[in-house]
Amino acid sequence: MNHFLVLGAGKMGIVLAKDLIESDLQNRVTLVDIRSDHLEEARRFIASSRLEVVEGNMEDEEQRRSVFKGKTIVINALLHKHSLPALETAVRSGLHFVDLVGEAPLPRMAYDREAKARGVTVLSGMGLSPGITNVLVGRAVRLLDETKSAISFCGGNPITPRPPLSYRIVYSIDSLINFYQRPARIIRGGQMEEVAPLSGLEPIGFPPDFPDMECFFTDGLGSLLHTMKGKIREDLYKKTIRYRGHVSGFKTLQECGFFAPEPIEVRGQQIIPRQFTEALLEEKMKLGEEEDVTLLRIRVSGKKDGLSQTHIFEMVDRYDPQKKYTSMARTTSFPASIASQMIDQGLIPDKGVVFPENVFDGELYSPFLEGLKKRGVVISHEIVSEP
Repeated sequence: MNHFLVLGAGKMGIVLAKDLIESDLQNRVTLVDIRSDHLEEARRFIASSRLEVVEGNMEDEEQRRSVFKGKTIVINALLHKHSLPALETAVRSGLHFVDLVGEAPLPRMAYDREAKARGVTVLSGMGLSPGITNVLVGRAVRLLDETKSAISFCGGNPITPRPPLSYRIVYSIDSLINFYQRPARIIRGGQMEEVAPLSGLEPIGFPPDFPDMECFFTDGLGSLLHTMKGKIREDLYKKTIRYRGHVSGFKTLQECGFFAPEPIEVRGQQIIPRQFTEALLEEKMKLGEEEDVTLLRIRVSGKKDGLSQTHIFEMVDRYDPQKKYTSMARTTSFPASIASQMIDQGLIPDKGVVFPENVFDGELYSPFLEGLKKRGVVISHEIVSEP
């Protein structure tokens, strides 16, 4: 019987664990989290005898080694800070490792030789973005004879925008703020550069239901900056999609000092503005029972057989009211679940540290997309050719 270990019982981890169990009657899943309330919620939501929940601190190496023992594949759905330590323990335990997190590709590559020696696959950035976005970019680049540009637009939002900031949090406010404050590394005009986060603001629409959105530069290309080196001639970047006015609202808070990390004195009390703001926004912007939508558009342009050709991928994925899955959890967790089961079934023969754009760009592309479609995540693909 296959035994998967899922790290993290947040929204992503719970959907991931449930999908693994529902996909194959042979699959067993152990779900680990430091919070007992998260584990109890998972137990109620999944309701399967093939689920085991374990309370544990995955920052502790000894606890990691203990809980990893006897498992087949480790899947990380924890915060970014847990990713590399979990990867290291998995490799040294001789276990396959799939990660929703995809940042810091070069430190991951440092484990490539050891992973190959132990015969294990380490697949990072296997969520939505990075993840689905990487697969689509990799596929289009493979289909083109030469590639000029690959531009990704992607973002999860509430279906109905409400204040503050017309947004709702599906992970942690700390991660969101870090995401918005980190310079974005992109390739423009064939040169690597860093641009300010939230810059490059432009309108974008997904008619008929989401015609009036905005998008802006954010960091998140991850491994694409390295795997696509020499393959994309001019532009490679990613923009995040939000409702119009979101960037202006966030910048106002930022310029007023609400995210400052240094303490200030207020009526004799020392207060750190960022901690204060996080406490307010965490409560006011939590998604709760609201429905959400994930929007994606990718344009990859180049030449094929001497003609200019553009590959356009689009997805509008919504909350699943029957299963009560948020769209962000669906589009982030399903790719990792599909990939993990492919590894377990021997369909992904690659050993060492690999990334989605190189694993699913060829023969595994169609099975991967079929796996998403089977779960209700549908991605369209249009090819536009010009003389």
